[in-house]
Amino acid sequence: MSGQFWMDQLDLVEQQFDEVFALLLKGESSDFQTSAGRLQDLAINMKQLVDSVGRQQVKSPLFVERLRKLSHALPSLREALLRRTAQVERALQIVVPVAAQSTYGTNGMYGNGLRQSGAFNVLSA
Repeated sequence: MSGQFWMDQLDLVEQQFDEVFALLLKGESSDFQTSAGRLQDLAINMKQLVDSVGRQQVKSPLFVERLRKLSHALPSLREALLRRTAQVERALQIVVPVAAQSTYGTNGMYGNGLRQSGAFNVLSA
């Protein structure tokens, strides 16, 4: 496989990575999931190709440098994903608030509250 083949494969991965990042910032969840799945497939296919021919045949300096840049961009994608997750969780808390009181251990209408051990009275005849 020629050096151009590997550059073309890396182009596909980089383009998909950019699309995933843009969709994450845009907030399109359905498109993001599809695009992230494609990125995962491309990355897995590329790894399998590299493993099948051997890593020594893919060690062109330009390829390695582009791959390094892509790996340095991953943390920013992770951070954006974490920020988006926090936004979604906050919005979900507004829409579906958490109950203020515990479900168990209350003196509500469904039974007596829980007793601590040692609080029982001993009856003798």
